Amino acid sequence: MSQPVKIAEHESKCPVCGQKAMVEDYIHNIPYYGDISISVLTCNKCGFRKRDVSVLSVSDPRKIIYKVEKPGDERALLIRAGGSKVLIPEFNIEISPGPFSQGFITTIEGLIMDLIEKTTFLCEAKEGKDGECERMLDLLNKAKDGLIQYTVVIEDYPGRSDIVSSKTRYVKIEEEGKNE
Repeated sequence: MSQPVKIAEHESKCPVCGQKAMVEDYIHNIPYYGDISISVLTCNKCGFRKRDVSVLSVSDPRKIIYKVEKPGDERALLIRAGGSKVLIPEFNIEISPGPFSQGFITTIEGLIMDLIEKTTFLCEAKEGKDGECERMLDLLNKAKDGLIQYTVVIEDYPGRSDIVSSKTRYVKIEEEGKNE
């Protein structure tokens, strides 16, 4: 696998403290997928970091639909560009982009593991209902292991996200249907 290649470096204003921050841009080639752009903003004053990942081939706004149906399906590569929404309808989960939304690359399993970590934190902080927390953690643990079926949907208005699998379906989103 090739290493990321730095293509640019420039200063910007930190969105948190307003001081100078450094932005580094890289291109990286992912096997079986192609070139992606990775942008990293780092503020040495306050420590803020923002990362964004973009697929360099841009498409129209679309829904990316991937069904986890059997063990092993959770290993599909997920690329989420900043500005894209991730949904798991069966679990009533919605990850909406915020103003400093960052892109990321993971697997479906990695996404589920991140959700387990965040749900555990919320449950321990007593922000969730006890029974609901346990039910959600049980579902997420079964999902991580590929023991239950569920669907991952990315509402990809920027047109730069993907789930890399032959099972992935794409549905065009009409721009006027955008709720942001």
